[in-house]
Amino acid sequence: MSLESKKLNSTNTRESPYSRLLEKSEKEIAEILTAYLKERVDEEVFRHILVVVDVATKIAERLKLDEESRKLVLAGAMLHDVGRCRSHGMDHAVIGAEMLRKDGFDERIAKIVERHIGAGLTAKEAKSFGLPEKDYIPETIEEKIVALADNLVSNRKVLSKEEYLRAVKEKFSNQPDVLERHIKLLEEFEGVVD
Repeated sequence: MSLESKKLNSTNTRESPYSRLLEKSEKEIAEILTAYLKERVDEEVFRHILVVVDVATKIAERLKLDEESRKLVLAGAMLHDVGRCRSHGMDHAVIGAEMLRKDGFDERIAKIVERHIGAGLTAKEAKSFGLPEKDYIPETIEEKIVALADNLVSNRKVLSKEEYLRAVKEKFSNQPDVLERHIKLLEEFEGVVD
């Protein structure tokens, strides 16, 4: 584990069964998080999560990310909608991140969850949704992959790039900054998204 990873982990409770999650194999991570989610989210949310996991992990594989980044993508994708056990509003990402922090998950996973809404939210946009006023723009490759994968999944249907672009152009035609953010996120992964 890198020094940076240790520093990020130092804020987690050592007794938490999730604080060392990234030291496990991808198979073990999936099993642990499936049990975690089954206790918290309903079946429909869980099925959506599985489709997002499939899309996100394929993107990570195509990018040939290192093992730690693949594990972060897997964990972040699996947990991205955990907050839907308490809310189906825009605040579900913030709620989910708070739940993960309380349960002792790695801060990088909590940030993936917190920043997965759309193509991210600016502090001003967050405030307009009643969220704490700060930026929720995906920054790391793992955060961007999970946000994009979630955008490409409508319920359980995987959208083509064309379907996704049509949908965001229609939805955000009167919000050019938001539309541009969605398009830039998609373009960043142009060669690895179907």
